[in-house]
Amino acid sequence: MARRSMSILDLEAWLRTTGRGLVGARLVNAYQQGETLLLRFKSPGREWLIVAEPGRRIHATRRAQRETSKQTPLLALVKKHLRGRRLESAGRLGGDRIALLGFPGGYRLVVELVPRGVAALLDPQGVVMAATRYLQVRDRSVRPKQPYTPPPPPARSPLEPPEPRELGELLGGQRDLVRGLVRALGLPGEAAEEAVYRAGLEPGASPGSLAGGDLEALAAAVREVVEESMEGRGYLARGGGVAEATPFRPRRLEARGDVEVRVYESLDEALDEHFHLLSQAPASAGVEGERAKLEASLRRARETAEEYRRRAREIRGLAEAVAARYHELSRVVECVEERRRSGGWSAARGCPGVSGVDPGRGVYTVSLPGLPAPVEVRAGETVDRLIVRLYQEAGEAEAKARRAEEALRQAEERLAELELRARARRAAELARARRREWYERFHWLITRGGLLAIGGRDAGQNESIVRRYLEDGDVFMHADIHGAPAVVVKTGGSKPSEADLLDAAVLAAAYSKAWRSGLGSVGVYWVEGRQVSKSPPSGEYLARGAFMVYGRKNYLPPVRLRLALGLAVDPEGAPMVIVGPEDLVEGRSLAYVVLEPGDMSVSRAAEAVREALARALPRREAHLALGLPLEEIAQRLPGPSRIVAVKRGRARLET
Repeated sequence: MARRSMSILDLEAWLRTTGRGLVGARLVNAYQQGETLLLRFKSPGREWLIVAEPGRRIHATRRAQRETSKQTPLLALVKKHLRGRRLESAGRLGGDRIALLGFPGGYRLVVELVPRGVAALLDPQGVVMAATRYLQVRDRSVRPKQPYTPPPPPARSPLEPPEPRELGELLGGQRDLVRGLVRALGLPGEAAEEAVYRAGLEPGASPGSLAGGDLEALAAAVREVVEESMEGRGYLARGGGVAEATPFRPRRLEARGDVEVRVYESLDEALDEHFHLLSQAPASAGVEGERAKLEASLRRARETAEEYRRRAREIRGLAEAVAARYHELSRVVECVEERRRSGGWSAARGCPGVSGVDPGRGVYTVSLPGLPAPVEVRAGETVDRLIVRLYQEAGEAEAKARRAEEALRQAEERLAELELRARARRAAELARARRREWYERFHWLITRGGLLAIGGRDAGQNESIVRRYLEDGDVFMHADIHGAPAVVVKTGGSKPSEADLLDAAVLAAAYSKAWRSGLGSVGVYWVEGRQVSKSPPSGEYLARGAFMVYGRKNYLPPVRLRLALGLAVDPEGAPMVIVGPEDLVEGRSLAYVVLEPGDMSVSRAAEAVREALARALPRREAHLALGLPLEEIAQRLPGPSRIVAVKRGRARLET
């Protein structure tokens, strides 16, 4: 999940490093883009551009543009009162995520990073002069010419980690460790997860189950994460549904195989890259909203399933304990029923083992040594019926847990599908923006010997290939049928191997008229480049795309009309299509299909190929296939086709 705003650890770390470095620097200019302020500070030999976006971030940037929108009241007053002045202080206001930049004369610039936060300029008396926006909510207001009221501070600051005993008291009553650290200490969620991981504990463990040594390890881990955050370095984590920048090393993410963690010398660099990548993310607001709903549904389903499972275990354990104390409980039941008949519920209170009665509900509570919990017995109920009822209730709780787990599974599948679509959109953007080589406008492949083979898509390209690219030492190929590409193998002066020729022959055969005619194979010949000429014999005429071949033709064995189309990834991670014989494509692709002439139209075949490639890949890579533009696949198809095989290739993504 992507982090959308800086945490209190981020802000404190930034203030202790970049913030301190800014003190004494002069504000030389200010800009505003929407609600985002850009502040340009300068000191001898150093310049900073600070981006201050309320509700999200404040850090140095190298990416933001300085163009200013229309002059706003806030920008006008910042320029009037702060421009040209030196920054006197940079700190936090109270215990929350509120940055406070102090200037001479008592003027202060407030940047709130809390939800619905604002940026505001305060006069020396703390009165709001102007703000990015004004608000009136239940617990405060931000209005011009009124004293500035900050948001209510959190109950506790995570910057003061507790000792083990105090930590145990603070976590008491919390459901699990991670949420306990977040709620009791105000620790950011990612920092809480990191501390639990470093302590060697389970995130979902109940705080009540911790031994003394566990509390000491957890307290030490919390302190370690907080202290490490103040060192000034930055870490950027991407992949596996994770997108976050942190001031501490995310060891829990490094231990996963699907997350890349990059280290930066400064937190500014990590934050700048993180928010830049977020701005480039293809997911729309609608997708983000859907993701938030699914994640909330996941949390509810997980909590519900856990609660029903726990309840089922408790009831089943109680039923087993009741059965083990059958005779003791029977005596209590006999006593209650006898006294209730003669003297009513008040008389039943005196029976040994009865700890309470509820006449309105018609039940009484029995507490006996050896029972894990008091058990409610209904009026007139025998011990046998009680045991049966308890087992039934346990079974009902288990059934509810299974239904909750099924809802959890469905929510996980929907979330995974949503993430897949978002990653596929990003892959599609990369594919469309990919730098094309000059030869990609033709049919092309790289032979196993590393030679480039190109073929014309039409008569015009055939003409161009022969005139512009065919040299005497190259190899010229053509299928032995009218209506085929002119194929040139660029040898670079070397002698191509038989394997190189057979690879290139697939281009000449597959993209010829033979494919559309539904043939099984076709003959292909090759000659040296010097044997090909565009000059016809005297008195004859060569049409556009035609050529003359002089001398002996070298025929290869009939080439089977069978083409492999594979998914490869370029050095920048963009998906691309490669084609060729199967054994060549297999070694260079993540996945591939094998095609033969068929009756599926090119457009339908392109869709089928993309879906087949996605199915052949593991889930973490399927977005690359789904990101392939259909037009790129269609361009590489020889014509109407059928898929005869779908396989994984031997190429692997770099990790």
